[in-house]
Amino acid sequence: MNKIFLTVLAIVSSYFNSFSEIPTISTINDSQSNIVMKVGSEQVLLNDFTAILNKNNNNKKITREYLDEYANLFVDFKRKVLYAEEMKLDTSASFIKELAGYRKQLARPYLTDKAAEEDLIIEAYDRLKYELNVSHILITIDSENPDDTLVAFNKINALRSQVLSGEDFGKVAQLNSDDPSAKSNKGNLGYFTAFRMLYDFENKAYNTEVGKVSTPFKTQYGYHILKVNDKRLNRGEVKVSHIMLEEREDATPQEIEANKMQIKELKEAFESGTSFDEMVKFSDDKESKKKNGELPWFSSGRMVPEFEEMAFSLKEVGEISEPVKTSYGWHFIKLIDTKPIKTFEESKAEIQQKIKRDSRSSKGRTALIKRIKEEYGFKQHNSDRKYNDFYTAPLNQIDMSKVTITSALKPFYNIDLNNWKRSEFKSANKTLFTLANTAYTQKDFADYLATLKFFQKVDDVRAEINKRYSQWVNQTCVDYEDSRLEEKYPEFKAIMDEYHDGIMLFDLMDMKVWSKAVEDTVGLQSYYELTKENYNWGESVEVDLFTCANQDVANRLRTMLNNRYSSRALTQKELELVNFGKGGVYLSNEKISLILNLENPNNLRISKKVFSKGESDAIDKKWKPGLTADEIQSDNSVKIYNLIDFKNGKQKSFEEARGLVITDYQNFLESVWMKELEKKYPAEIYYDVLYSILKK
Repeated sequence: MNKIFLTVLAIVSSYFNSFSEIPTISTINDSQSNIVMKVGSEQVLLNDFTAILNKNNNNKKITREYLDEYANLFVDFKRKVLYAEEMKLDTSASFIKELAGYRKQLARPYLTDKAAEEDLIIEAYDRLKYELNVSHILITIDSENPDDTLVAFNKINALRSQVLSGEDFGKVAQLNSDDPSAKSNKGNLGYFTAFRMLYDFENKAYNTEVGKVSTPFKTQYGYHILKVNDKRLNRGEVKVSHIMLEEREDATPQEIEANKMQIKELKEAFESGTSFDEMVKFSDDKESKKKNGELPWFSSGRMVPEFEEMAFSLKEVGEISEPVKTSYGWHFIKLIDTKPIKTFEESKAEIQQKIKRDSRSSKGRTALIKRIKEEYGFKQHNSDRKYNDFYTAPLNQIDMSKVTITSALKPFYNIDLNNWKRSEFKSANKTLFTLANTAYTQKDFADYLATLKFFQKVDDVRAEINKRYSQWVNQTCVDYEDSRLEEKYPEFKAIMDEYHDGIMLFDLMDMKVWSKAVEDTVGLQSYYELTKENYNWGESVEVDLFTCANQDVANRLRTMLNNRYSSRALTQKELELVNFGKGGVYLSNEKISLILNLENPNNLRISKKVFSKGESDAIDKKWKPGLTADEIQSDNSVKIYNLIDFKNGKQKSFEEARGLVITDYQNFLESVWMKELEKKYPAEIYYDVLYSILKK
């Protein structure tokens, strides 16, 4: 939103150098006491003026003088807006697209249920305070085969019955789960907390008591049951370094014996006082070895269990663990630091961002749709069953292939979605639903379907139609609410009006002033010729600035600068590189740069700059032609200045003054234009109404 920001700054701040004349002072009768000014044919209401005044006031004391000044600025602003509207700048395709983009961003917070979102944040934080150890059994389904869903559901129920009748959950998982890892971990997923699993899985886990087995539930992977084995307080995060001795499952007896010997040697080294960092060189973890064995911060569930448990068992910073075996090999672990989970306030922004990227974000939208339906009298027509609210429930909890939401959808169940033509579809145009007394019909839904692309073959048309109908209903509700935001929320309308006027004024100022001043090269040059006495140098000097990578480069540079007409300091290779030719020896800046950057292109940077008196201590101390002392920087680089041309009081050339000339020429163009606008849009300020602000 840089364009808006810059324009508002221009309106609120830079107008204090306004060029316009004071508008006519008027009084009005009581029947017009809510009108603070008239600009052209437009009347400005006191409430609107006061709202903008308060927004831009920045806690300044409001006096008569302040109001007078601000009112004049506001008149200038309104004149420009009227001119922009007269030119129809807000009808261009680029304007409409840009404003729509700003509106979309601004509307987002209004198109969700804030209470539901706040509940989700609190729920997530409450869960983050704990870690669950969970085992699960998964039965996958073929999404393209509805019969497979029933088979999978019956199977998961049967497995749950086995567990409830006393069979070991881990054994049942190992023998029956479709999760490949269950063969080795018996379905145990280890410890996790919020945001680590699918939201539906997380929900079921945190709502199941320790030691209990859940009822079957469905995710995108299939049907699950889970058992909560343990619940503990979140251990926070830990940072460690480690030394790893790799030992694969297929390690030979000789490799295993070699590791035993090295483990013994490492233990003896630590016991004798040898530092951990010194012994990291023996680690087989190549990546962490580059960082003294350091690993990134991690929490539960991020490392293999054996490593994780040992890391969290260390209590004192610097403590070194006993050797621990994992699937990667043997590890010695040193504790670097620990930190507890963040407070709610510290976590809130991060949780909000995670919710936006997580499936639970749909809960805010679901609550919004429910509220919209209630507020605007949503009614489903020709409903065969009580599924009026089906689309506000998670779709994976409904067998869409069995549902007939409304009899008016039946004609759509016979469509071949991959090949149908909208023009050939005929219906009685029955009403499907009404919202805010507007009927949405079979024709409307057919038009919506025609906008969709079905890239994969649709076998279960009923389920697909029901899903698309659900999406259409949801989107229609949200779109209707979106269309009423300006009417329902005055603050939303006020900001949109600001954006509207801001974009227009940016484009207008660019057209009439900013770009015009830059592109009008003849006018710019003429303006300089007329006003060049205004562009003079103060006490200043032009310098060559040499920035050297280190002191060695600086020393070599100084030798070259003091001996520009000598080649004695150059090697044969450097002489061949610069090739002085027949013109004699002279070490120009370009040749010096070529030599010193031969081995490292970052050894030397050369630039020209003008410094005013007081800008550089090194230059001020010198203040005569020649080289300054070395100026060593915080990164150990060295700056040397060669003072060349003192400009004290000299007039700047057009190129030297170009930036200032453009700014002044822009101000000149704006002042001329504002005189034209004053005549085009006469203004009156009703000061008795304006000063009533002081009484509030």
